[in-house]
Amino acid sequence: MRYLPTLILLISFVFFPSVSEPAHHSIATTIDRFVSTLYPKGSRYFWVINNTSTQSQEEIIIDINASLRNLPDKTLTESRFLLLVVEGELMATQKIPLDANVDCSSEEEEA
Repeated sequence: MRYLPTLILLISFVFFPSVSEPAHHSIATTIDRFVSTLYPKGSRYFWVINNTSTQSQEEIIIDINASLRNLPDKTLTESRFLLLVVEGELMATQKIPLDANVDCSSEEEEA
């Protein structure tokens, strides 16, 4: 009986995970799905988040660099994108220059 509260707590963590945890995983999955569509299947690529801005709990703007490693000469092909992710789903993308100065903050924050 003295272990019953601990057991109930552990069971609740297993069957009722936190609500915020899936959001972080879905954003990484969403970015990876997007970048994987850019390059041929089986290619070696990686992506890096430069900046993010949260407009609301469901909406985030992400500035990413995506790189493809060309195997024969081992050079990198780089691209840069702004992604709009709403509730874990990719809603819009925009390719931007690599050297662009991007501010992901909203206009309301600047005023």
